[in-house]
Amino acid sequence: MTRKKRKSKFKRLLYWIPVILWMAVIFKASSQPYEDQDLRPMLDQYAPKATVEKYLGDVKVNYAGREISIEQRGVPAFLEFFIRKGAHIFVFMMLAILIQWVVQKTWLRGFRSYAFTLIVTFLYACSDEWHQSFNPNRTAKLSDVGIDMVGVFIGLAFIFAINTWNRFQQRIR
Repeated sequence: MTRKKRKSKFKRLLYWIPVILWMAVIFKASSQPYEDQDLRPMLDQYAPKATVEKYLGDVKVNYAGREISIEQRGVPAFLEFFIRKGAHIFVFMMLAILIQWVVQKTWLRGFRSYAFTLIVTFLYACSDEWHQSFNPNRTAKLSDVGIDMVGVFIGLAFIFAINTWNRFQQRIR
């Protein structure tokens, strides 16, 4: 193998470092017991309960067979639910963006790159939920994989929009 080819392979491997680091962040977060991530005490102290109850008091969400509402869970737990699910969406949106960027940069183009990213992120979301099941007071929920995939689709839509815009800009030049 020539020096140039070795350098090129090494450079391609370097592109994967942000993906691996982001996966490590997800793994670390999944390794923590629920008590280490519990936001309810802080929300109980700082959340404007009256305002939240005024504007969100009628909101009821059925999630994994349970009702999520202020009436059922209180303001801190209600807010924490949405913060945690929003974090799922954000974390997997970023993972999808990172993987898609690397795959397009180093390996696949077009539909195949999106399919590859979708499969890898789905498998990682499943393994993340499975990993959580081994940690104290954490549970594995298929519905969380679904929420993770919402983030993946948002990330892929974002990359698709950027790619489409870039192709459009190149055509009009």
